Amino acid sequence: MRTARGSQRSRIVALLAATASAWPASAQQGPPAHHGQPQDHPPVQPQGQPPPASVHSARVDLRTRFEALMGRTTPTGNRPGAAEKERMFEEFLTWPRNPLEVELTVRFTSLEGVGHVIGTLTVRNGEIMVAGRKETALFITPALKGLPQGLYAFHVHEKPACGPGQKDGEIVPGLAAGGHLVLSGTGALSGTTFTSHLGDLADLEVAADGTAKKTVVAARMTLADVTGRSFIIHASQDDNSVRLACAAFD
Repeated sequence: MRTARGSQRSRIVALLAATASAWPASAQQGPPAHHGQPQDHPPVQPQGQPPPASVHSARVDLRTRFEALMGRTTPTGNRPGAAEKERMFEEFLTWPRNPLEVELTVRFTSLEGVGHVIGTLTVRNGEIMVAGRKETALFITPALKGLPQGLYAFHVHEKPACGPGQKDGEIVPGLAAGGHLVLSGTGALSGTTFTSHLGDLADLEVAADGTAKKTVVAARMTLADVTGRSFIIHASQDDNSVRLACAAFD
């Protein structure tokens, strides 16, 4: 049985989704990421130090825009308290018609921290047709440059960090992102244990001019699955190759 509070949350989330067309397209994206110029010796963020104050949190920015959208579309008397608003935000991240998208900065990895910027990933929810029915999907559109032509293994990793880490006594670039995102659980009805390599995305395609612009579509994923994670571009099609570049969704 649905509670009154649950019904109110569903109504407000539905209202937000239904009025998404009224939300200006220019407001759907976060502030543009800073694009540094390629350098012979790329600047790095020293290991163990916090990021500079100018680095904004993509999740905080997304939450701010969600609250602005709610303020524009929800009557004052129907606005929820802080705890309820947080639950609504988490639910809203799963909605395929969520009008908000986020732009993440992509940097080369480094033994000392993170390297220079090579572009961005724009991430948003959407829908695709699978076996004649609509399914939620995550659309990841790269705007990258300066990479050799070819296909690159592309994954969602567990943690929102792009720095190096230590493994077997050696410093490994990008290891702070953790392992590939894998979902494990037990079916509520069947009792069957399952494991899904949720973070295994289609290869990233780099054109002859060194740019990557082709959108990668991840079926059955949403923004809710990738907040607090990172996107890793490997050095080749081999899933276990060097972690070449990284974008943290912190």
